[in-house]
Amino acid sequence: MKRLFLICYIIAICSPALAQVSGKLQDVQGAPVPFANVIILKAADSSIFKGAVSDEQGGFLIAQVPAGQYVLRINAIGYEGVNLSLDGPRNVGVQVLQTNRRQLGEVVIRGTKPLYQQQEQGIVVNVESSILSKGSAALEVLERAPGIIIDHRNNSISMNGKSSVMVMLNGKLLRMPITQVVALLRGMRADDVEKIELLTTPGAGYDAEGDGGIINIVLKKNSNVGLNGSVSATAGYGWGEKAGTSVQLGYNKWYGSYSYNHNRSNANWHAIGTAVEPLYGGLTYSDVTGVMQPVENSHTARVGFDSKHMGGSLLFGYSQTHLHNINTGMFNVLPDSILYNHVDVNEYMKWKNTIADFYVEGKHLNVSLDYLRYTMDRPSKAVNSFVNLKGEEIGNNDTLFAPIQEGYAHTLIQVGVVKLDYKAQLSDKLKLEAGVKGSYNRTESASGIKSLVDGEYVTGKDATNDGVMREIIGAGYASLKWQLDSTTALTVGSRYEYADTRLTTVRKMGKLFPAIAFNKAFPGGHELFITYNKRITRPVYTDLASYKSYTGPNSYESGNPSLIPTITNIFKIGYNYKGYSFSILASRDDHPIVRWQMTETPDSAVLIVSSQNMLWQNNLVFQAGIPVKVTDWWSMNYSLLAAYRQFKLDYTRKPAQKGYFTWSVNFSEQFKFQKGWSGELSGFYWGPSYDGSKKVGSFGEVNVGVKKEMGKGTLQFAVEDVFSSMHIPFSFGQLTEEAHDLKSKVVYSAESSYFPVMKLTYFRAFGGTKQSHKEGGAKEEQERIN
Repeated sequence: MKRLFLICYIIAICSPALAQVSGKLQDVQGAPVPFANVIILKAADSSIFKGAVSDEQGGFLIAQVPAGQYVLRINAIGYEGVNLSLDGPRNVGVQVLQTNRRQLGEVVIRGTKPLYQQQEQGIVVNVESSILSKGSAALEVLERAPGIIIDHRNNSISMNGKSSVMVMLNGKLLRMPITQVVALLRGMRADDVEKIELLTTPGAGYDAEGDGGIINIVLKKNSNVGLNGSVSATAGYGWGEKAGTSVQLGYNKWYGSYSYNHNRSNANWHAIGTAVEPLYGGLTYSDVTGVMQPVENSHTARVGFDSKHMGGSLLFGYSQTHLHNINTGMFNVLPDSILYNHVDVNEYMKWKNTIADFYVEGKHLNVSLDYLRYTMDRPSKAVNSFVNLKGEEIGNNDTLFAPIQEGYAHTLIQVGVVKLDYKAQLSDKLKLEAGVKGSYNRTESASGIKSLVDGEYVTGKDATNDGVMREIIGAGYASLKWQLDSTTALTVGSRYEYADTRLTTVRKMGKLFPAIAFNKAFPGGHELFITYNKRITRPVYTDLASYKSYTGPNSYESGNPSLIPTITNIFKIGYNYKGYSFSILASRDDHPIVRWQMTETPDSAVLIVSSQNMLWQNNLVFQAGIPVKVTDWWSMNYSLLAAYRQFKLDYTRKPAQKGYFTWSVNFSEQFKFQKGWSGELSGFYWGPSYDGSKKVGSFGEVNVGVKKEMGKGTLQFAVEDVFSSMHIPFSFGQLTEEAHDLKSKVVYSAESSYFPVMKLTYFRAFGGTKQSHKEGGAKEEQERIN
């Protein structure tokens, strides 16, 4: 580590330091003028050299300005413009802006941010820069982001090949199982999303949870004056009908929105393989097909306000989904015993969530309070038929082979968070950020299965699970940013977290999580950054609880109380140049958690699907973002990922160690035509990889969209998975010997593999004018609800 600091210092003192232009803006009453545009023009030809936006205290700083003749132009809505002649870079002091007394008409400012932006802590996806975002669900937009995989069969999310990721909403962790997070994002319309931050190396101010990184969904807030808003409506079809609508309203500091989403879809999986099944009589060849036909209706409402020093919001979501699953299978118990199984499952899932937050911001101290409440009810009924060639029911009339299984599940999650953050500029070169945070999480769950045996419903052994998990996490952090010169900064911080988790046992852990970041800007638009941090992934309730969910006569899904947390060390080097970005990330995971793995009961009679700890995993990941402007009307964005991973596991019958190479590409090509027409072609492709002992094959899709601007409104048509290629193959038994000596190949086919999903969306904005505009170079924390 000493060598790293020495290298950083040598780079800093050897680099040519350019001067800066700085100052402060005030109105005639002495109040600061925030978010004003400050632009440096070359005096020779009035061409734009550089620009910035004043901060909330009216201050601005433009670095890397060489000696020369310039004009400093200052513009702010509601004020007279200012032009200053500069003989070179300097501090222009306090500039007083005069109020513009002329009545302004409506001003429409149009601009497009890059689709992908690499920053110190990760990649930012600007959702509105994609034509395909409107009319989509937030989950669909996330799935098209670089490095993201959504496993629709298991409702899980992975980033850069790692499934232990945490999801935040407006900078607040969604402390609920990832399956419920996926359901929440599936019901949320992308029209309400401003951007998605994919944070692989977050700083000390963030929770240390999530060794795979953090996905932060940032919702839109009102930035207009007067009454304003927008409306949108979507209609579509794939295997089944789609519909949605969204309304957003704002009045100065107040904002609100409502969205509704309806989706009838269809997906299936097909598995062929062999296994030694003691319950069926020995070595068995199986051919099983599962069809999933969910119908979902979801509502999301949000209201909030943002004043100068305080704000808050309240988000309410409600979803009702009918899940109809049909599984049919043929089992050949070698050499010649043929069995047929048919299971028809109907589930009715209802969930509600309420997320509330309130914050107060002072000059140095910020205080925030957050509360999350989530409830889920999921009754189910399975009609089961298991017969031989003669049509005779097989198995005993017991809970395993009962003709009808009825299940119930109820979950209540409540989370309260208190956070205090302190920021102070200690000197011209030193800035301190520190804070404390406390959170309390209570999860209650009751679930069970009743089986129809001899005309009566009975509950089998270990077929119920009632549990309460309480978790208290206390954290404190401190971070010191040292501005070595106008182009070089070093940030050193650390976070301490102590967790007390109580389920069937008491778990206590306290750990220190350091975070270091070095940034260096060079003339000509070059930027280098180096980061290191340490992170943790704690098992959630559904990973630990000893529940049992019926999946078939010879298998069930359950938690694993013996899981331990994952500790990860991450080192990253990144380089940016005029929109191009490149990074190399190396990390080591100790005891990484992998979900939906196959194990078995001690007598090898029944398969268990559960979460498991691998022994370790090493990762070396290269990422590149390549924007290409072909012509004025044709631009491209490519995101490339190449990774080499090594892992070792021992929860299978035989331990295994594997090293493999995988890769992915995301692309977006945008076209601007005449008379308000534009189009987009996008897609992604993933190469083969491993998820624990499960091998996942390659898959991808191509999407297309076209948009027509009509005054304040737009009409767009989008097609998802144009070539119906969304088939995801995976297999068991290729790496090592699995439970039941399972050797199986499974192909999951999404809804679009039947027929491309097509959507038509109309969007219209109305009312007010912009108060201000923040450039992409502004701090992420200034744009987030704190």
